[in-house]
Amino acid sequence: MRNRSTNLCFSLLWIFISLEPCFAQGDLDKMRQLIFEKTNALRVEKGLSKLKLLDSLMDLAQLHSENMVKYSFYAHVDHLGRNPVERAEKLKVKAWVRRGNQFTGIAENIAQTPWFENVRGCGDTRTVESLAQCMVIGWKNSPPHYKNILGDFTYLGVGLFFDKKGMGFGTQNFR
Repeated sequence: MRNRSTNLCFSLLWIFISLEPCFAQGDLDKMRQLIFEKTNALRVEKGLSKLKLLDSLMDLAQLHSENMVKYSFYAHVDHLGRNPVERAEKLKVKAWVRRGNQFTGIAENIAQTPWFENVRGCGDTRTVESLAQCMVIGWKNSPPHYKNILGDFTYLGVGLFFDKKGMGFGTQNFR
């Protein structure tokens, strides 16, 4: 009897440990919102206006994050060979904005941040707050990504999805 209860205990512990990334997946909306807010906080620090959330860009970014997991790639060009502008056009999302005599297309940041206890430069990222913070700080510390965050954009969409190993794939789309 004692052996059976010990086995049950270990089985339950194994299930809990193996499902940990799934728990992260359950808080996607909260993490996406925190990434959005933390991105705007960086803009406000520099005296820039906050970006507005746009549902169509949220959908575009989320689809890209999910596709990076589903099709096992990590790039701005997706598994079908489409860049962010081409993906937007395919989904009938306005991809271009005219500013004066120039047109600007959708800009994109992507990131991989693990749901893990010891991430270099971030520490423990196993909370919605710490994972969102780590992802945004990573973009801030990368000049091309930070340039997008501080760019002449009005709208932002945020996507996030986790693979089975707990790696978070983040996407930001700016327009």
